Amino acid sequence: AAHRLARAGAAVTVLEAAARVGGRLRTDDMEGARVDAGVQLLGSMFTETLRLARDVGAHGLLARSPGRDALWSRGRAHEVVYGSAASMLASGALPFGTKMRLGATYMPFLHRHDAALSMGALERAAAAGLDRESIAAWGGREMGRDFVELLAAPLLASFYGMRPEETSAGLYHALAHEGRTVEVLAVRGGAGALADAVAAAVRAGGGEIRLGVVVRGVEPGDEGVTVVSDAGSETYDAVVLAAPAPAAREVLAAAYPAAAERLAPVTVRPTATVALLLDRPLGVRYFGLSFPRGESRAVAAVCVQENKAPGLVPQGSGLLVAIPTPEAGERLFTLDAQAALDTVLPDLARVFPGIERLLLHARLFRWRHGWTLFPPGSLTRLAGLRRDLPDADGRIALAGDYLRAPTVEGAVASGIDAAERIARRLALA
Repeated sequence: AAHRLARAGAAVTVLEAAARVGGRLRTDDMEGARVDAGVQLLGSMFTETLRLARDVGAHGLLARSPGRDALWSRGRAHEVVYGSAASMLASGALPFGTKMRLGATYMPFLHRHDAALSMGALERAAAAGLDRESIAAWGGREMGRDFVELLAAPLLASFYGMRPEETSAGLYHALAHEGRTVEVLAVRGGAGALADAVAAAVRAGGGEIRLGVVVRGVEPGDEGVTVVSDAGSETYDAVVLAAPAPAAREVLAAAYPAAAERLAPVTVRPTATVALLLDRPLGVRYFGLSFPRGESRAVAAVCVQENKAPGLVPQGSGLLVAIPTPEAGERLFTLDAQAALDTVLPDLARVFPGIERLLLHARLFRWRHGWTLFPPGSLTRLAGLRRDLPDADGRIALAGDYLRAPTVEGAVASGIDAAERIARRLALA
């Protein structure tokens, strides 16, 4: 949003609560290794994100990742290439009956609903009647429980922090539709390099970015909108409130109680990830290993960082990021680093026996606003949220993944929406 407004000629100030920009799009140094503790990969269908990368001169940071993953089943890892229907149908992780139903029933279903299934316009799935029930209910009825447990549950837990029972069928169908042809992209130097490049472009365009400034509220007035923060109060012509829905509610509550109340149905789940630096690579080919429900106690997926992109992990070392199940993530958020490590290590040791002997260093990353949930009915509300939430004269616009889709692309697209709304209000070029 700041980049788009600065390009349009606005004088932009970014007030960032954290010590760095990017939110979950961040990279941390860990004894010389570069660990992506939050966002791991970008999708080739992230059109606005890729355009933004080109606009800020960061397109060269993006590198195609092999897309080789695995699903843990019956005591071993079965390799798959997500986005390849042929690979999924050939995988030994799926029962024969499930594979038959995928080819005979689900693929034709996705084709029939082609026009309604876009992650860039999830309200279309709602208009097609696909937002009325959970993917657990739909999948159990139409495809069988193996579809829910072996396909829907691992994907949703690993990448979106959701359970099938609480996820709109329309969202899952849109993910599956786009996943048929998706390529995955890694960021050279780590995912945070993309956020840093956007920040550098904002500064180069004359914008100011202040880190560690927590905004407490906004107050409308005749001269504009006053932003109240821990650093004091300042008045601006207009404001983009780019924050997770619970944080946006807190900022809006005093001056815009009706708008704050409209955000009440948006649910955000806290989580945490655990990074483990090892004294050697694990020697597997895949990047991501997902667990069906019942196959692990606490871990939804393991991301092998040295298999994602060159240069992230020093030669001769290994680096894992453990992503917890939705339930375990809420527990890990409350634990200290040692307790969190103790929680995930038994699951990791089943896959990588003796991993505790390879461990050099472990680190816990907490995310208070980790995952935005999209339950049945949420897609139906999207268009109304984007249209009605800002104040009447358009001086405040909201941005966040909850307005579009639970992805980096959803967040970026909502930021562009907000910037264009403000640009029209200020009559910028």
